[in-house]
Amino acid sequence: MEQKQYEIYTDDALKEKIQRLTINIDEAAKLLGVSYNTMLNLVHRKDFPKIQAAKRRILIPREAFYKWVNETSWQG
Repeated sequence: MEQKQYEIYTDDALKEKIQRLTINIDEAAKLLGVSYNTMLNLVHRKDFPKIQAAKRRILIPREAFYKWVNETSWQG
């Protein structure tokens, strides 16, 4: 019977191999280049994709975030 070979990853290698499905408000703010407070205001929009993970924990699905950014018209 043939044994399976398993790769052993360090924490850093694993982080590179697997991309998280969600980001937090701080990460989203950095991606957009806006302040945390501005991002918090955006998160509370009805059309913004978010998951209320706990009373004070909001997660943002990564793919939905990128789609929202691409579809949203930024007019000043």
